[in-house]
Amino acid sequence: MRARALSLVLTAGSAVLLIGCSGGPEAAAPSASPSPSASWTQTPTPTVTPEPTPASALVVLWYGQGGSERYNELVRQARISHGLHEQGRAVIDFQYLSEALRAAEAYRQIPDAPAQEVWASALKHTRSGMAGVLAASSLAASPLPEDEARAAAALGWENVAKGLGELKDLDTRFRAYGVLPLKDPWKD
Repeated sequence: MRARALSLVLTAGSAVLLIGCSGGPEAAAPSASPSPSASWTQTPTPTVTPEPTPASALVVLWYGQGGSERYNELVRQARISHGLHEQGRAVIDFQYLSEALRAAEAYRQIPDAPAQEVWASALKHTRSGMAGVLAASSLAASPLPEDEARAAAALGWENVAKGLGELKDLDTRFRAYGVLPLKDPWKD
């Protein structure tokens, strides 16, 4: 995948360079050599500004340069934790999900505003969901009364599920940009 993403970026970059370096049809015409008696005047050459790199190429680059590891691990750990909860098992150990979340939060932003907005919201929902579930557990610094604990845990798991939904939406965005993951975190 990294090779494919790098190839795409290099191809896009080469195309921009070639477009910027080619002077068009007038550059191909032979020029007459100036005569010694002719005065030399330099005509300004227009500056060619390269086209900005499309957002999709930047997202593919982000994904290929480490974003995929952060994304895949976060999806995997959130799915494991939420799956255990769905099976009716008590989940209070979020060590691996917490590590994956910290790594994802520390990584650079996705270079596309709509995708970054979904990513940030997924991180926020996952973080607040974990905090809610932990606050509802009997291991919390100040354990909540039973009814409040149940409500806090339910809200926490609801937030983790929202985070997972947003991560799934992000997967759809990645694929629309041409990112084809080598390892699909949504398949078991």
